[in-house]
Amino acid sequence: MVVGAGITGLATAYYIKVMSPDSSIIVIDRENSPGAGDTSKSAAAFRAAFTNRTNLMLAKGGIAFYEGVQKGGFDLGMRKVGYLFAVDEQTESVVRQGVKAAEAEGVHVREVSPELLEKALRMRTSVKDVEESKLVGVGDIVNSYLFEDAGIMDAEKLVDYYYLKLKSMGTEFIFGVPVKEFVVSATNPLGIEGEPFPWEDAKVSGVRLGDGRYIEAHRKVVAAMGVWANDLLNRIGVDTYSRPKKRQLFAVKADGQELKSILYAEGFSAEKVMPFLILPKGAYVRPNPSEGTFWIGLADELGRPFLREEDPKAEERYYTYGILPVLGTYMPQLGLKYPEASWAGHYDISFDGMPIVYEPYRSGLVVVAGTSGSGIMKGDSIGRVAAGLALDKEEVELGDGSVIRTSVLGLEGRGSERELLIL
Repeated sequence: MVVGAGITGLATAYYIKVMSPDSSIIVIDRENSPGAGDTSKSAAAFRAAFTNRTNLMLAKGGIAFYEGVQKGGFDLGMRKVGYLFAVDEQTESVVRQGVKAAEAEGVHVREVSPELLEKALRMRTSVKDVEESKLVGVGDIVNSYLFEDAGIMDAEKLVDYYYLKLKSMGTEFIFGVPVKEFVVSATNPLGIEGEPFPWEDAKVSGVRLGDGRYIEAHRKVVAAMGVWANDLLNRIGVDTYSRPKKRQLFAVKADGQELKSILYAEGFSAEKVMPFLILPKGAYVRPNPSEGTFWIGLADELGRPFLREEDPKAEERYYTYGILPVLGTYMPQLGLKYPEASWAGHYDISFDGMPIVYEPYRSGLVVVAGTSGSGIMKGDSIGRVAAGLALDKEEVELGDGSVIRTSVLGLEGRGSERELLIL
């Protein structure tokens, strides 16, 4: 049983079926269709650009698999436009760690000259004389690093791939019904009212739905619910070690010749599209060439709460006062434009910026959480690890052929440092 039909839930269900074809799987989601939660609100991008080696392995494995799917004829909307980090003195050290980690794993990173930024993206790289730069605390662009094994894709098409595969494999789905509770039962019940008692071995035996139905798990229960997981899991003494944080995206139309020349900039990749651009202070511009727009956001940290909103909305004030001062400093052409659309969702941020996949208390419950804003790019790899854990495997193979321990994303044996490149 898999609770959650976002990218990680679908990928987990898919790989359980791939690794164990005789397994019977049911996928449950509160929404009316797959991938309709925070997956649908993603910036839908991918990058082999992390400071943490495990995160880098997960991303590389996922990217390799997605490329294989697309080359095999199923369009995922993948365009390898690259990720371009334009850094000032304050942000260079962290990005340099990402460059070092990528190059150690054979990922090519190209330095980009200020001249190309100025010519192709119409950027201001020297901002010391710009009044806004002093106000927001940003400096001249001192270096730019283009991670070439990176780009954009279509989240809806990726969801369709897993969903259609699962349907063809006979997987059952229940949509539009929320899970009310995870049911904990005694492993060897004595038939005494009030079980399980603290001294009894217990397991998560299934779920009770909002319409009153009880769905029993034949083997294990996978909770891949994103930011909704703690609402139910905390009640049974289980933690995801991750918390929700709101993220917002704003779409700006490339409706003039100058903006179109930026969106379809040459000199960065064979796609002839601008790269996913990350500016100092966490502001970013994601190209959306299929619709002729820029998706603009900002990865904020201190000051905004860890809080789940039932129906999150993008905030006009956040764009005007949070993003525009940085964006307008480096790209005044975009700073003069106002969004034609906006939306918001959540990141499920873990304590160290890495996914959480573990089975607490030998409970028969596999927790899949903490994607930390990179669920799309690492979803396939996370699904493989979670499926392997659900099937009691010690190792699984990722999409690029590398092998990873299923315990590496758990709480014990989690041998890696905190991720610093969370966008």
